[in-house]
Amino acid sequence: MVSLGTLKAALLQAPSARLNPFERGGRRIRLLATTMVRNEREHVPGMLRNVGPQVDGIVALDDGSSDGTDRLLEQSPYVVELLRNPPDRASYDEPAGHRRLVAAALRHGADWIVSVDADERLERDFRMRAERVIRRGSAFGLSAFAVRLRELWDAPDHYRVDGIWGGKRVPRLFRAMPDHRFDERPLHGAKAPIQGKVFGVFPLADLVIYHLRMIRREDREARRERYQRLDPEARWQPTVGYAYLTDERGLKLRRVPHGRRYED
Repeated sequence: MVSLGTLKAALLQAPSARLNPFERGGRRIRLLATTMVRNEREHVPGMLRNVGPQVDGIVALDDGSSDGTDRLLEQSPYVVELLRNPPDRASYDEPAGHRRLVAAALRHGADWIVSVDADERLERDFRMRAERVIRRGSAFGLSAFAVRLRELWDAPDHYRVDGIWGGKRVPRLFRAMPDHRFDERPLHGAKAPIQGKVFGVFPLADLVIYHLRMIRREDREARRERYQRLDPEARWQPTVGYAYLTDERGLKLRRVPHGRRYED
């Protein structure tokens, strides 16, 4: 059965393709990326190569890395500000980190923000498509969007589409606002401001983010174990839980479309 939230999001969709060959671009939007990382030396170089050219700067928070991740960020010309937490930080605090990142992005003059994890990649034409979505949405007063999250599985050019996997979407593209109302959930909180919802859901943009950390079986198992450790009663994901992360029943994969590829 399709949920009411899914139905609402389906009705509130913003296209990203060029619909009119005479469509004018208008003023360039200052788009900054934010990212919060810890011991991500394997994934950060690819993220910087992928995201850096598509935005006007990256604001990063290193959450106490001990593997040199912070030095990679510090040396990148794409990173306009590097925030830090000490290695002995008391506990993982995602909401506090996101608050700091948004505040820094505002200091650097962001018009819009896209939130990206170190193990994620933007589709190749994300910037061009995002600007179309933002301009079209602004005409209707839209200030935040969910994007499609495609979980790569067993290979870097295939993603999972059966069941819950085919409908994954995350609210990651949003206007930079001083009055941003934050989602205070300690896990799985929305990065976009709560006031960006329409009829209780975030409008869906025709934009794609690819998630690399589900490609290898060992990474999927480690992800499941991590979340079960952080949230043993599935309090912050009650209707889904975490066992599904390694459940391959009904597995169905689809190849990444040629026109929606990503660069790593």
